[in-house]
Amino acid sequence: MNHAPLKCTQKTSRELGKHIPFFTVVTDLGSAHCMWFERHVDKLYVASDRLYKLARRRGGTKHEDIVMTGLPIRHGFAVEAEKLGAEGRTSEQGIVYQTQVRKELGIAPDKQMVLIMGGGEGVGSLSDIVNNLYAELSTKGIDATICVVCGRNEKLKTDLETRNFEDITQEILAKAEKRGKGLRGLLGKIRKKNRVAARLKEQQGEENKPSTPGKVDVMPLGFLTNIPEYMVAADVLVSKAGPGTIAEAAAVGLPVMMTR
Repeated sequence: MNHAPLKCTQKTSRELGKHIPFFTVVTDLGSAHCMWFERHVDKLYVASDRLYKLARRRGGTKHEDIVMTGLPIRHGFAVEAEKLGAEGRTSEQGIVYQTQVRKELGIAPDKQMVLIMGGGEGVGSLSDIVNNLYAELSTKGIDATICVVCGRNEKLKTDLETRNFEDITQEILAKAEKRGKGLRGLLGKIRKKNRVAARLKEQQGEENKPSTPGKVDVMPLGFLTNIPEYMVAADVLVSKAGPGTIAEAAAVGLPVMMTR
């Protein structure tokens, strides 16, 4: 919302007898609410051509007052990207640096690392995502570390620290088996065009099923100021589709899995 604070700033400017500049930085890439845009701002910073057109159409902002900057992110991501090297995280330099960062953060360097984020407040379905991800990795025999950025959500952080993930995994597997035997599972099997192929595939899956569960560690984290380092340490980021987070991950070449 730009209109109300702009009016307050203009009033303060008149009372002080000097101009106070008013800038707006639009932190969206493809779409933005009309309240982002205001005709009388001193400068409006946008991230893409699409946002430039929206600013002109919705806010009527003058051409000379719109600046195309891309999506601004913290300088720390540029620093980490440089340390990973020009070839990125999959290069020899990138792998060596990632291992170094993991050791500094206390993360096992010989395991895959999944970083889960839900914003500074640690909201959303973080708890369910951690449960299901733990169950998926452990039952498939994958050794991994799950780092969960709980932000200011101390209740979630404490809960994850004391949670019995083995029991929860068994509950998830039991529910999945029950769904498979129900009406929905039956109808799904009927719709299959080739039941023989499906049966063979299922048998092959049982043969390839790991004999020992994966060793999965869950690391609940509070509010962080060193997110760039954790993104370097991670192999994949699981997060809501915030444009800032996407841009940060892209800066250090980190694959992202979006959640609702």
